[in-house]
Amino acid sequence: MAAKKRPFYIVHQDKDIFVVDKPAGLLAVPIPDSNVKNLFDLVADHLGKHGVRVGVVHRIDRYTSGLMVFAKNKRTYDDLRNKFRNHEPKRTYLAMVRGVIEQDEGTLEHHLKLIKDGFRNIVVDPSEEGATPARLSYKVKERYLENTLVEVQLDTGLKNQIRVQFEEIGHQLVGDQHYAPEEEGEPLINRQALHAYRLAFEHPRKNRMVNYEAKIPADILRLMDKFSWKKESRQ
Repeated sequence: MAAKKRPFYIVHQDKDIFVVDKPAGLLAVPIPDSNVKNLFDLVADHLGKHGVRVGVVHRIDRYTSGLMVFAKNKRTYDDLRNKFRNHEPKRTYLAMVRGVIEQDEGTLEHHLKLIKDGFRNIVVDPSEEGATPARLSYKVKERYLENTLVEVQLDTGLKNQIRVQFEEIGHQLVGDQHYAPEEEGEPLINRQALHAYRLAFEHPRKNRMVNYEAKIPADILRLMDKFSWKKESRQ
């Protein structure tokens, strides 16, 4: 019988950390009172066969693909949990957005508030109760006729932050049906075009920076190819 294929790709592992590339559509962590498959349980099951108890120190959205790191012991868990809480790791994403962004790079600063309606973040006035600062920086990687590929650096890490902040400035993510319902008609991708591309942090045991990268998934590559073809055909 053929070995069962893992639904995630192992990017790196050592005695302290377990870095994986999560596919879009797979929950990062369990939902209370739900049996829906999630990455944490899959990783815990995989490592549990080797006597390792795993800890999750951060998460990414269900329909966002890319890098997540898990701790393989309590010392590492406490160390990384504290680093992520203090926004120390360098978290870099690729996002395809609607419209052409004219500035080569920039910073977005808003205040977000999590609301029960749709369990989503919205942009609010800083004085509003529950408002939390959100900050990111971006660089334009490629401009197409009607879209822009951006590299995003998270300074904070709020729920759906990248999606909400770009939507607020009129550049919603391609395929993001939750914040832009009109994206339901996008035929090239069935989720938000967002990929946790690179992750860098100080290794808890080696005391030096480590860097990891996840390959761009097929659906985002498909967008890039199609938009490039449209741009070149107009020239």
